[in-house]
Amino acid sequence: MAAASPDSRLPTQYNTLDSEDDKSVHIERAQGRGGILEKHRWLCAAAACLLLLGGAAIFLRQRSPQGTLTVAGPIELYALDAKPKADRRSYQYHMLPNGLAVLNIQDQKSTQMAMAMAVRAGSFDDPENLPGLAHFCEHMLFLGTEKYPESGGFDTFLSKNGGSSNAYTANEVTVYFASASKHAAREGLDRFADFFRAPLFNEKFVKKEVHAIDSEHQKNLQDNGRRVFELLNSLADPRSVVPRFATGDFETLYEVPKRNGTSTVEALKTYFQQRYCPGQMRLVTFGPDTLKDQLGFVQEAGFGQLPEGDEICTKSARNFSSPAPFPPERMGHMLTVKGTEETGQLWLRFQLPDLSKEFASQPFGYLDYTLKYGGQDSLFHVLKTQLGLISSFSTEADPSSTGTGVFVVFRLTPLGFEEPQAVLDVFFGYLASLRRKGVDEGLYESLKDMYKLSWDWEGAADAEDAASGLAEAMTRLPKDKLLTGDSLIEEQNPALVQSLIGLLTPSNMNLALVAPASHGSKLFRNASWPVKTLPHYGVQYVDRPLAMAMPDALERWSAWLNGQPALDKGLRQQLRQRLVASNISMVLDSVTLPPRVPDAIDGIPKHVSLKHMNASEEASVSRPRQSMRGSENELLSAAPPPSIVEKSFGPVPVSLELGRGSSFLKSSKPSNDVWFRSGWITKSPKVKLELIFRTLDVPEGPESKASDEILLSIYNRLLSEEIGPELFDLTASGSTYGLTVEPHGLGLSFDGFEEALPNLIAKVLKAFNRFNEERNATHPERFARITKAIKQDLQTFSDMPVRYAQEAAGVLLSRNSFSQQESLTALDEIINSGNGPLSATSAAGNFVLSRELQTTALVMGNLASESASDALANVTSGLQKPSWVHAVPSPEGARVNRVPLVVNPNVSVEVRATNPRSGDPNDVALVMLLWGVWDVQSRVMLGILSSLLRTTAFEELRTQRQLGYVVSAGTGLKSNVLYVVGMVQGTKLDADNSEAALEGLFTNLIPRALSNMSEQDFQQHVDAYRQQLLSPPLGTSEELDHFWEHIKTGGKCMHLLDEALSFMKGPHCNKQLAVDMWERLAFGKKSDGSETRRQKISVKFFAAGNVSAEEATVPKRPSLEAARKAWDLQGVAPRAVEMLTREWHEAKVVDRADSQVRQELARDGGYFPQDLRCHIDESVDGTSDILHAQMTQGKVMRKTA
Repeated sequence: MAAASPDSRLPTQYNTLDSEDDKSVHIERAQGRGGILEKHRWLCAAAACLLLLGGAAIFLRQRSPQGTLTVAGPIELYALDAKPKADRRSYQYHMLPNGLAVLNIQDQKSTQMAMAMAVRAGSFDDPENLPGLAHFCEHMLFLGTEKYPESGGFDTFLSKNGGSSNAYTANEVTVYFASASKHAAREGLDRFADFFRAPLFNEKFVKKEVHAIDSEHQKNLQDNGRRVFELLNSLADPRSVVPRFATGDFETLYEVPKRNGTSTVEALKTYFQQRYCPGQMRLVTFGPDTLKDQLGFVQEAGFGQLPEGDEICTKSARNFSSPAPFPPERMGHMLTVKGTEETGQLWLRFQLPDLSKEFASQPFGYLDYTLKYGGQDSLFHVLKTQLGLISSFSTEADPSSTGTGVFVVFRLTPLGFEEPQAVLDVFFGYLASLRRKGVDEGLYESLKDMYKLSWDWEGAADAEDAASGLAEAMTRLPKDKLLTGDSLIEEQNPALVQSLIGLLTPSNMNLALVAPASHGSKLFRNASWPVKTLPHYGVQYVDRPLAMAMPDALERWSAWLNGQPALDKGLRQQLRQRLVASNISMVLDSVTLPPRVPDAIDGIPKHVSLKHMNASEEASVSRPRQSMRGSENELLSAAPPPSIVEKSFGPVPVSLELGRGSSFLKSSKPSNDVWFRSGWITKSPKVKLELIFRTLDVPEGPESKASDEILLSIYNRLLSEEIGPELFDLTASGSTYGLTVEPHGLGLSFDGFEEALPNLIAKVLKAFNRFNEERNATHPERFARITKAIKQDLQTFSDMPVRYAQEAAGVLLSRNSFSQQESLTALDEIINSGNGPLSATSAAGNFVLSRELQTTALVMGNLASESASDALANVTSGLQKPSWVHAVPSPEGARVNRVPLVVNPNVSVEVRATNPRSGDPNDVALVMLLWGVWDVQSRVMLGILSSLLRTTAFEELRTQRQLGYVVSAGTGLKSNVLYVVGMVQGTKLDADNSEAALEGLFTNLIPRALSNMSEQDFQQHVDAYRQQLLSPPLGTSEELDHFWEHIKTGGKCMHLLDEALSFMKGPHCNKQLAVDMWERLAFGKKSDGSETRRQKISVKFFAAGNVSAEEATVPKRPSLEAARKAWDLQGVAPRAVEMLTREWHEAKVVDRADSQVRQELARDGGYFPQDLRCHIDESVDGTSDILHAQMTQGKVMRKTA
């Protein structure tokens, strides 16, 4: 629960996977988040948007490269003045003479520029004989233009300027976007314009990029959600564009065209000519430059001179509605599908009309809310908590000109998978009730109010997201509805909503029952229908008519939907018959059937006070921390001028004295770690409270056990199920809360309008206290269902394998963390103990509420100090110790563990294990080099080098060598320990050779890049990084998190960014220091030539092939001779071979990453010091050796007993 003072602008936990076209994926995994489709923003978004008002024709003066002004002619500009109340940006829209629509956005405080181009061309435009061509075009556009022919030139330019780029291909649009330091605007736009004027489409890159696309597709093959989505779409009329293969692969883009004598490049050029013309493009620019200057940059870059294109492009109507993809004869399928996860799923797909023109009434918003409503006796509550048939469900829409596909996805419990008809009975019973009630205009009106409230005060999108999101919106919304069209309900249309509800019928549905992966081949053992395989995805399934699979059910559901009067009785009778074999059938009389349809949202603020909303930049308190005793004006009048960072993030919070109830529990120790600040630098009328109550522990005392973690995981799920529904209506009106119990503390958060906070706090704490007191109230069936769900989660590896490699490295370094196998073993022990339910419901009392606790808190936002003190007192006095809890005294020497310990391995560690995803063909290699405890200088220097690492790894290992879809490198932070990491996931090399390739990156490619870099180039990287650090917060969460991360570690590092910026201005922030630091990190070499030991952790996962991960064997570790050959082949610097040889001999090689291995490493090497070095030592001359000596100063190689 504590973090070692990470700052959001300096290197923190590394969690970025650089892979091409992450946003090309049309589906997100259904697991956890509930999202399955890439949403178009018109669904229910409340992002920052625009309302375009009238305009006037002006004469634009174009700025030439020499700085002179030339008249470009009259352009009609539309000022966008109506916008969210929190939006401080300025907007203008205009159409260039060649037909290109342009939106300029000015954010005066931003240090970043961004640009995006949306093209009305997507996978629906693919030629039938070249599936994936639109996606291929997206890739090839980045690989050189006439003016800038270098294949990696754009990425190199962005890297020098602290930027990045990406793109995605959707059904009917392709969006390209990039961001960089504000100084890069003119050249960046010039390079970007050449993408769309003169791309090279170089033949020599075709095979490489097709391999990249094929790697992307291979990743999708293991994605359960993507597979089922494509399978359901494959049922569409084959003449429609819907069932087409959108991604493309090596077969469709290389092998088949080659066999047919088709030139992919010529087809690409034709496609570009017919789809990429100004009339089909929408450009957005973003930055601190004035709107006039941005428009000048656009003209200067040549966007206005892009050729208008041929008639096919300029007059393209582009409507894919005919033939209809899902006429009645294409509906009524039931698919039984072999899944890739351990959790069964039930997918329903309904076909609705194209709703793209209905944005003003947001009809799907109403439908979405009524289906996903989570209050007491709701559809979700009945299916999950009362009946135990599902663990979660989601509803999403896939809109296009072909119509709107509505997906309802249930994640099933084992009982739900065995009885899917019971799930469907409740679902259609609810729809019948919803249809009978009709559209509730009061609910519709309250949704309208909530949309407006959220839109007004939502945090701003970052530069890249703002540009790319609005570019996409420009392809489908009129200019006067660009933001309101996605975010507001401007008019109610009950008749339309009712008609959509009327289309949610069995006859307008296709259904897929997805089996857990463990069912394997036995799923189809007795199938009387043929087993089919979906082309390109390899999904095995059986397709039956729904009328034959569930004949009585169809008749029953249709009768309910058509108004059969005995709905509640008939539904209850059906469930009793279906669930007769389970204990649930015995308690059906207490189940709410049909589930309750929600009423209007209550408690939406009508008149929001803004009295304390703004935090004055002049109100900074930079001096040593003070208590809020005197008047705030008295304190502020004595404050020095604000620092640079305070101008971005606002005044540093000050100490707050609690009044009544300042002790959380009688046994709690009072704490001075309570902080407050009134107002925001960003604009919001809301208030945020963050609190943690931490146990007092001996720093290197015994770790928690895996069983402790699992018991608390069960506890948190039980708690959420118990109190979530009764608190749902509170959160629907704009408030949120968070409540998490961990082995060493309790975390609470509240977010809402001041007037709603007392009621929110009181109800949350009342529910929490009641749950802890009534520990015997949990039904054994609920405990059994939740433990089964946790077991399924622990047995499921649905993410990319490289994510599990990251987790494995974390387990080796961080105390109180465990492997999934350890957690599974602990879970089985709890289940078999006979006392599981009571142990789980008592977990918070036994592990946390029985202990001495120290309070750390921060209140920020639209309230005065007195109100903040009252709010915190309401929390600390409202929490109660259960009557059955007995106090446990803290051990001698115990204290709050503010900076989590990190293992300090004294040897290299190599993990060799099987890829945990059965059937996944990829090998994975992760190499982590530990720098050690960070200080200001090291965090800055490695932060600067991070972009060089990322770009070099991607260009050399991914683009040039095609080692895999996922290739990534960068810097990160684990507690107070800084590290560099590189990762490769792919099929081209095995994990041993991929590790060698990463060593080649560290020992050859990066030193070469630094050697070739001039001091001027390096200072350009420094300036770009400085601009990143100076970027102002985009919303209240970012603003609060900046301070909260420091407060959790004692508040000593509040001015870390100021220290970093000061160092960057000084003479020691230079290329030579970067070279010296990299020498020590990558080679273990000091600047005087002497050696030190590298601290390296490598994690290698080997593909299991056609057997399960459990049955697979890991290849024997290569001999030293074989390793040397790999180092040579993969480009390792010759001068690194001796060091690698020594590490090969000394390495600790293990077959797993778990707590036992970690404890062995800690026993031999101890832990890094828990120091926080937040200030520059002026005596340090800047050399890497002295920096490292300072970093390890006073270091004790602590050993565990």
